[in-house]
Amino acid sequence: MRTPDPRTLTRIPPVVTFASGAQLLVRLKLVRSMSKEGVRRLSLHPDWPFGPDRPHPYWSLANAEVMETEPFLAFFEKNPVTGRGPDKGPRARPRGGP
Repeated sequence: MRTPDPRTLTRIPPVVTFASGAQLLVRLKLVRSMSKEGVRRLSLHPDWPFGPDRPHPYWSLANAEVMETEPFLAFFEKNPVTGRGPDKGPRARPRGGP
């Protein structure tokens, strides 16, 4: 495997995938933790800016869907992530259950 170019560790890329977008959000401290699945779940938000009938398209690049970074970051700045965060173990049983 190739060693990553050090510039890619500090600069903002022009486009992101769901996975690289999650890593960028953590690096910029917009979220404490995030996975590509977390970004995919958030893409269901009514204000998500990407997709058909949305302001910004998904682009196909090297067999991956990419998003322009500027509107991606703007979405997370406008809609801060609040949630359970990383898995902390078993959840409590629902009341009235066995």
